[in-house]
Amino acid sequence: MRRELNKTEVERLFMGAVDDALAAADAATFEEELGVNPELKARFERYKKTVGLLQGDPKEKAPEALASLILRRTRRRRFGVRTRDLHAAYRVPAEVVIPLLIAVLVAMFMLLASP
Repeated sequence: MRRELNKTEVERLFMGAVDDALAAADAATFEEELGVNPELKARFERYKKTVGLLQGDPKEKAPEALASLILRRTRRRRFGVRTRDLHAAYRVPAEVVIPLLIAVLVAMFMLLASP
């Protein structure tokens, strides 16, 4: 009985098969699976055709000022985070404070209620 390929394995095999980068064992497994499963073979043919079409498209070059624009925005955001959340390191979330307060109250009750 052969095992069913999961989605991650299928994607890895598809990418490797299109690029001719599969190991011999993987290539044999993939070819065997294509021979047995016509639905997988049809999906692979569509995938291969789509990749071929995308590779044939001309590459678009990014605008010259894009790198400096991204750098400026990153610096601005980083500076904004620094000034706005300067005291964020001293804050403690309520998910931590509330159980601690309850534990302190229970401990005080236990001390006062004991004979």
